[in-house]
Amino acid sequence: MKKTRYYVKDIYKKDKKIKKFFAILIVFLFGLYVGLAINYLELQEKDAKIRELYIEIDSLKETVYQYELEEKKDV
Repeated sequence: MKKTRYYVKDIYKKDKKIKKFFAILIVFLFGLYVGLAINYLELQEKDAKIRELYIEIDSLKETVYQYELEEKKDV
């Protein structure tokens, strides 16, 4: 003996809309997460590059200071 199932058209349509909404929401959240992760990694790379440049600038300042001291001694 088969059980008969009855579907209400309005409930079926609402169910489809809810499933579409959650599918879109999941895809959006996944994309957002991936974008934020990539942005974080790029910021880390830029931060490391900035640190390297600061070290190089400090080294150049020290070199200029030493040349100035030598120049004062020669005069």
